[in-house]
Amino acid sequence: MKISPRYFFWTNLVLLAMVAYWGAATVSAAVAAKLSLPPQVHLSQPPPPIARELRRPASYYANINTRDIFNSTKPEPEKPPEPPKPTELKLKLWGTAVHTDHSSYCIIEDLTTHKQDLYHVNDTVTANAVVKSVEWDRVILDRDGQEEILELASAQGGPPRPAPAVAAPNQPANPHIQQVSEGQYTIDRSEVDSALDNMNQLFTQIRAVPHFEGGKSTGFRLFAIRQNSIFDNIGLRNGDIIQNINGTALDDPSTALGLMQGLRNAQQLTVTILRNREPVTLQYNING
Repeated sequence: MKISPRYFFWTNLVLLAMVAYWGAATVSAAVAAKLSLPPQVHLSQPPPPIARELRRPASYYANINTRDIFNSTKPEPEKPPEPPKPTELKLKLWGTAVHTDHSSYCIIEDLTTHKQDLYHVNDTVTANAVVKSVEWDRVILDRDGQEEILELASAQGGPPRPAPAVAAPNQPANPHIQQVSEGQYTIDRSEVDSALDNMNQLFTQIRAVPHFEGGKSTGFRLFAIRQNSIFDNIGLRNGDIIQNINGTALDDPSTALGLMQGLRNAQQLTVTILRNREPVTLQYNING
């Protein structure tokens, strides 16, 4: 099909008119933008500055911690353990010796059998009671998983408790006391007189409590013997039970005190003791 040249002429003319119109519109918009006034802008006043909050003490915010909004279901607080109660066991505490090297011990009497014995920590006193700790004026017993207190006899209305003996530092051996053989010693008279002249100091070097068997006193049990004291140097040991001196039974305190005074004139001394349930004899010769 052949297109007439006249058709091309009119088509080009229309396109040219459209281009001219768009160009004129663009120029008019640009000129109008240059000649128009800028729009008026109305700015509002800025808000007043926010006042700074006063610094408050920590107690002011305590309520936040009380509410604890992040942990609304709090567990119940643990109840503190109840303090040990006095034991109801038929036992009597006669004495204690407290040491820092975990060798503390105590002397406990079974009031049912009237038998005394020496116990260390973790020793069984009765079928359901074990010594858990030893203190100066009491013993803590573990009875079926519960702690119970056994107080010293003086705290239960018994005889006054002697002052605790404090371990002395290491000292050289006493030259006035010599061990001749097993169980035999020689003592200078001056050492005996010096000890008897200072009775108050002498009794701070040892503790002694009556020992009962079958309800009867059969001697005195020794404990808390101070290291390098006269009692230590003459061969006495913690737990020994002195039963008699020179054949005289020690069945009451007055007899023991009388024998102490009789030592001033004694030349020989024979002491019978019970050590680890075995009888032992100690002999002393007093020179001078």
